[in-house]
Amino acid sequence: MGTDWALNPKRPRFMLVHDVPGHGPCDENPARSLIYTMKHVVVPCVALALLVACASDRKSGGELERLAGAMDGGTPVRPIPTGGSGGSMAAGTGGRSGSGGMTNMGDPGGSGGAGGSGGVMARDAGSGGAPGMGGSGGMPGAGNPYAPRSGSFKMLAYSKTAAFRHSGSIVTGHAMLDQIAAEQGFQVEHTETNAFLQRLSEFEILFFMNSTGDIFSDAEQKIFEDWMRAGGAFAGTHSATDTENGWAFYSEVTGQYYNGHGAQNTMGQVRFEDGALTHPAVAGLPNPWVRSEEWYNFNQWQTWTAKPGFKVLGRLVTGSNQPISYIREWGNFRSFYTAIGHADVVFKDPSVKKHVTGGIMWAVRREHLIK
Repeated sequence: MGTDWALNPKRPRFMLVHDVPGHGPCDENPARSLIYTMKHVVVPCVALALLVACASDRKSGGELERLAGAMDGGTPVRPIPTGGSGGSMAAGTGGRSGSGGMTNMGDPGGSGGAGGSGGVMARDAGSGGAPGMGGSGGMPGAGNPYAPRSGSFKMLAYSKTAAFRHSGSIVTGHAMLDQIAAEQGFQVEHTETNAFLQRLSEFEILFFMNSTGDIFSDAEQKIFEDWMRAGGAFAGTHSATDTENGWAFYSEVTGQYYNGHGAQNTMGQVRFEDGALTHPAVAGLPNPWVRSEEWYNFNQWQTWTAKPGFKVLGRLVTGSNQPISYIREWGNFRSFYTAIGHADVVFKDPSVKKHVTGGIMWAVRREHLIK
């Protein structure tokens, strides 16, 4: 046992490796054999195993990347991200925008959704989503689209004209809308261009203040229609029915394109329907409501007022009982229209402001909040 084992011909032999070219018989020296085995067998096998594990991790979505992305962005770790994928080293595509404000009750809109996880590397995570629709007051989500809403909201007052222009009443009408907004606690923005359609989700109601003519392109009509069907609201005065003749969906909102009118500043009486006396656009007004106006005619009213959701609030006391003010609740939207509003003095009348206030607040599902 005291003899040097390297010189003992009966020592045990190490069989880990065989003769290696250029190194002699490694099994003659156990230490060299062990070092060679670790360097040329064990280490390469471990490296190969790590490469296989990394490839498997990338194929499954990259748990490490998801963890790193979650810690970096503060979003919950999810098994599979909803964001778009990126290249192996390129920045990934951002995730789907959030849907803030899409609540049944229409409470103030929420924040945007989390961004996608992007490409393979954790740093490729996509950016956060855009703010949700109806952020100022909220648009309805699943459930009852006509359920009461709360909170402030934003209205777009639009007075673009491509035909006759009611110059005086447009000015006084916008001033009246400013007063209503201040009294009821909502925001109003005024415009005569169509740029607002690119950010229509900011608004909860569009008010057509004596617009006229063909004002929307086909693409813009589609934007308006989609927004209305998603739970939007509309209000219009007087020549809002002298607008977009031939656009079928607009007629679903406003009844029909008007069929001419009588002489300007003619005295008449508006009698409110028995079933409409408690409506916020009518309650508190005299009945009949005696007014001087340019009275519009609607020769097809018996057809469209029979459609689901239409309700006449008031009629001109004449032989034909022309509807003068009416509403519609249909297709997820609410709309209010009044034929009142030809002359500039009309919108200085407190009773007209009361009438329009009730129409706006009803259209945005906040009639219970009228001050």
